[in-house]
Amino acid sequence: MDKLIEIENLTITDKTNGRVIASNISFELKKGEILGFVGESGSGKTLSMKTVVNLLPENLVYTCDKFNVLGADYMNISDREKKKIIGANIGLVPQNTVFYLHPMFKIKSQIADGYTLYNKKSKAEGLKRAEEKLNIVGFDNPKRILEMYPWQLSGGMRQRVNIAMSLMNDPEILIADEPTTALDSTLQAQVMELFKRINDEMGASVVIISHDLGVIKKYCHTIAVMYAGQILEKAPAEELFSNPIHPYTKALIKVIPSLNIKRDERLMEIPGFVPEKYRERKECIFKRRCIEKCELCDGEVTEKTVGDHYFKCLKYCGVTSDGK
Repeated sequence: MDKLIEIENLTITDKTNGRVIASNISFELKKGEILGFVGESGSGKTLSMKTVVNLLPENLVYTCDKFNVLGADYMNISDREKKKIIGANIGLVPQNTVFYLHPMFKIKSQIADGYTLYNKKSKAEGLKRAEEKLNIVGFDNPKRILEMYPWQLSGGMRQRVNIAMSLMNDPEILIADEPTTALDSTLQAQVMELFKRINDEMGASVVIISHDLGVIKKYCHTIAVMYAGQILEKAPAEELFSNPIHPYTKALIKVIPSLNIKRDERLMEIPGFVPEKYRERKECIFKRRCIEKCELCDGEVTEKTVGDHYFKCLKYCGVTSDGK
């Protein structure tokens, strides 16, 4: 199976008010690939991945033309069948390390539950495997970590425990939601190197969700740029940085801090805010914040794919405002 995830035209809607949260999202995850989703907060990155692990909030529903995960058609199987596939084959590293681990239970009482459940193993077998996974993520004394409470661990240590938990079943897919949030630059690099090693040595395909394009720049094979619930550009990482097309992608790249910035030079910023309403609009969703907007941008937005490079922009698709 070369494609572990295939999604076409995913749309997420709030059923309480009909508001569209994300629209027409299409992407695939290939075997052995590290795929990055990047964009500002509120762009729909996390919600898109929550559909894959069947964790959408109750008020949200989705429609899709195609939704295949590990060979299973999500549109035609039950939640129970999805749970079995997810539990046995997909690891999740959550964004909030504080709330994901229960503060009143030792690590040993939390880390092995999924492994014992889906593999019908004893608690002793689960703890032995937990030691192995804790060692893989960098703990020299895993027995000591198992006896600790989450509140006794630093943020970086809790994140590594979460990663070890996600590896307990040797998943084919690992999804990491903002894995470097609240970590200093040294720990960020260590965590990202760990994902790269998991990809190289364990063969797991990895999805990394981030608001920081600079963090995932050197680790992802493919990067999808999301804004207001849409993918505006997607390309191999090297191509995306050497030849960015969409103005939003260009702006995100310019926001990345650089040691080459001059003393009195102002840092790049993207004016305005990510819109929460009317995300299903047919015009360019980024137009009101775009510094490149022109008369071409008043029509219905179009999309184009050149090789492996996808982008959604009227100006660069070579289409005039009258659609010709």
